[in-house]
Amino acid sequence: MSTHVEDLIAHPQRYFERPDDVLADPRLTANDKLKVLESWKLDAARLAESTAENMTGGEESDLRDVSKALLELKSVEPTLAIKRTGEPRSRKGVASLAGGMVIGAVLGAGAGLVAIAITGPSLAIVAQTTVVGLILGGVVGGVRGAAV
Repeated sequence: MSTHVEDLIAHPQRYFERPDDVLADPRLTANDKLKVLESWKLDAARLAESTAENMTGGEESDLRDVSKALLELKSVEPTLAIKRTGEPRSRKGVASLAGGMVIGAVLGAGAGLVAIAITGPSLAIVAQTTVVGLILGGVVGGVRGAAV
């Protein structure tokens, strides 16, 4: 990455009047545009937060415009949904969540059947334990998938 692009990323408002100007710059690659806009969005979010806490001189944040430009860039360049390492985003988290929910529901239903065997017939117990198992299994699966 050239020093010029690094400076654009570090200080986008020095070089661009509006976030749309980043999209129109033919010198930048799609990835460079993404980095510039993400940097600008971070600055705008900080400014908006400071404004909310009455810590600024009343400057207006560009957060909405930058967010719109990022959405436009990502819709035009779908390959930008790639991690910085260049690896495609993993879908293991979603699969882990669904798998955890299925396992949790089965275990919950099993626990409900055991409870019926002990306490007597009740469809409500099976339904309640199945729902609790579904929720707990989903939480465990989601946490496990996020760690992957």
